[in-house]
Amino acid sequence: MTFKKFAVVGLVTISAVAATLGMANQASAAEVGSLTTDSKVKFTKQADGTVTPPVNPVNPDQPLDPDAEVTPGTSGPLSIAYVSEFDFGTQEISGETKTYNAKLDSVKVGGENVETPNNVQVSDNRGNNAGWKLTVAQNGQLKDGSARNLEGAEIAITKGTAVTKTGTGVTAPTVNQEIKLNPNGTVAMVMNAEANQGMGHWVDKFGADNTAAADAVTLTVPGKSAKYADSNYATTLTWTLSDTPE
Repeated sequence: MTFKKFAVVGLVTISAVAATLGMANQASAAEVGSLTTDSKVKFTKQADGTVTPPVNPVNPDQPLDPDAEVTPGTSGPLSIAYVSEFDFGTQEISGETKTYNAKLDSVKVGGENVETPNNVQVSDNRGNNAGWKLTVAQNGQLKDGSARNLEGAEIAITKGTAVTKTGTGVTAPTVNQEIKLNPNGTVAMVMNAEANQGMGHWVDKFGADNTAAADAVTLTVPGKSAKYADSNYATTLTWTLSDTPE
């Protein structure tokens, strides 16, 4: 019992000494001067010849594997990084008006082919936050190798959904939810980014996921339109990016 009493007293005594030493150190650490230094960074716009690689529209944090079969994007700090090509498959001739869905896009991620919603991607690394707009136009009616038109056929692009990489905090551009293309070349708005919107890399995927995307891009063909067997009908679309938002 005597030992235990001394142990407690010893601890109290050490604490008191430590407190006294701490006060002495504070007194000796009086500030004798200070100095302010700079921390800085400088940004430059992306080089004009740079081509921004496309990303996985389902997960924009994942880059796509290089693919020689994919049409390369435009170059520069404001560019179109990727656009899907629409394939409506092989269809039986019908005398009724029919709507056909475009196949899902197929891209390579990590060495594997994966299906994703059809999409278009824009990259803005100019550094001026001035905004931009993306439009699309159809260059004539679908026609076969004998220049026979698929009269009255109409391509529609719906369910636009803007996504970007995680953690950017950038305000999304406005996307057109329902685009009906006209073979006469009428321009249709796809995405519009006002000032302080749409910086970085943005994907407009047609359908939030593969289920929604299954009928997001369609081709409607009137029943009365002449359809020649074993003919491949095709047209082209022109996607135009400009630095003048609406």
